Amino acid sequence: MSDRNPVGPHIGPDVTRRKLLQGAGAGLLVVGGGGILAACGGGGSGTGAGAATTNTAGTNEGSPKAGGVLRVGAQGGSNTDTLDAHNILTNTDYARGAQLYDPLIRQNDEGKLELALAESIEPNKTADQWTIKLKKGVKFHDGKPLTAKDVLFTFNRIITGEFPASTVLGTLDLKSSKVVDDLTLLVKFSAPYAIFSEALAGRFEYTYIVPIGYNPKKPIGTGPFKLKSFTPGRESVTVKFDEYWDAPKPYLDEVRTININEETAQVAALQSGQVDVIDYLTAASIATLESSGFVVSIAETGGWSPICMRVDAEPFKANEVREAMRLAVDRKSMLESVFAGNGNIANDVFGRYSPGVENAQLPQREQDTEKAEALLQKAGKAGVSASLYTTEIAPGMNQTAEVLGTQASEAGMNVKVVKQPTTEYFARSYLKVPFSMDWWAYQPYLVTAGQATAKGAPFNITAFSNPAYDKLYAKAISTVDDKQREELTTEMVTIDYEEGGYIIPYNFPIIDSFAPNVHGIKPSVLGQALSNFQFQNFWLT
Repeated sequence: MSDRNPVGPHIGPDVTRRKLLQGAGAGLLVVGGGGILAACGGGGSGTGAGAATTNTAGTNEGSPKAGGVLRVGAQGGSNTDTLDAHNILTNTDYARGAQLYDPLIRQNDEGKLELALAESIEPNKTADQWTIKLKKGVKFHDGKPLTAKDVLFTFNRIITGEFPASTVLGTLDLKSSKVVDDLTLLVKFSAPYAIFSEALAGRFEYTYIVPIGYNPKKPIGTGPFKLKSFTPGRESVTVKFDEYWDAPKPYLDEVRTININEETAQVAALQSGQVDVIDYLTAASIATLESSGFVVSIAETGGWSPICMRVDAEPFKANEVREAMRLAVDRKSMLESVFAGNGNIANDVFGRYSPGVENAQLPQREQDTEKAEALLQKAGKAGVSASLYTTEIAPGMNQTAEVLGTQASEAGMNVKVVKQPTTEYFARSYLKVPFSMDWWAYQPYLVTAGQATAKGAPFNITAFSNPAYDKLYAKAISTVDDKQREELTTEMVTIDYEEGGYIIPYNFPIIDSFAPNVHGIKPSVLGQALSNFQFQNFWLT
């Protein structure tokens, strides 16, 4: 697409679905415009993606100021909220985890890799050994220094606990890895893993570093804020960590994260002055908030909400049926209906900003109901019916499903939308039913492929399986040649486009709003709210 800008190295995301299953993821438009709070209950290197910003309320913010309490009206939580650094379940968990913990490396707002606790992360010539050097003087909330032993403990906890980040760590060989000194860790892999730092950054919310003996019931991290109190499904309070390694941050004295699961209640709370910021909004709230004098941010992202067709189940075993469903979609109309035109039209492939995706130059799919009907006739599936399962884990998902149902009928297909509560969806439908919705924040293409489409991917909701694709993936993650990796990525993307089980109609926007005295919220391509919840950068005036 013409508006794409490559970012590198190639890099949320989704909820941590494995644990959910066991228990049952730029531009920023900032617009300046001028209740009772509902009960809160459960229920490489490269170029950035550039930010075209219009800001009539938050320009010339000045220098950060210390002090103050930020009250966050956070959407997407439940009584399963957790502070476990490696078991993020809900959107409010993302917000709280970012307050308490830090990763070795992260993606910044532009999608570039940015070192955090690590001073450097470097491979040997064959990328089967990586050396991690830590920053000096980093402390945990209990005053103990961060050491290489803590990092090795963290990796061991992730792998042995089978947390979602275990796939991010690739073929890490714990037994062969060793602590060199207090600040240096040598990690070894059973096969070359050239995207190790990229994978850590792409899934940084799942690779937070914790101390030896970590207890999630009494969470200790190196993050900008320490825990004061926490009630799952309701509220958390964190306070400034005075010995934070990235001084003079954080600027705030305290962050209160309050669960508010209804958007109308979020808006009312912001309007009545009971909270300072609200997140994950739909386009329906924009005009109201603008006219009330609040700042509304609409961030273009690489996040995606795919419509997922299992390639091993009827009626989607035949590629003609999958192609017909893709051709039934009027992407521009769908984006207008769901997000009032905000966001970007996509083309059924993920990893929007990855150079290998850019290089594919795939023809943009347009709605073609006549061709869709002809493909169904060819496959012997004329008038095909399917139930599309969905849940509102992110704004727009249910509405996207409804729009697809209407558009598919124009091609002679009958799509019945089945809406489920989030807990029921992940317990009964996710990874099980032939047709469903999903949600991912932005990551580089290869990082996502390892979790979604390659052999052994834990979140392969489409059951995609292609030996040629798997060989390309194995070669891509093991090569240290950036150009060759991009070429292999392009081949993989083409297979996705031609044979895969995803319909990716758009890259969704992230819509947040905040009071004019809140500063430090910047554009982000990642598809998470409030600048990826990096509260250490926020301040109040």
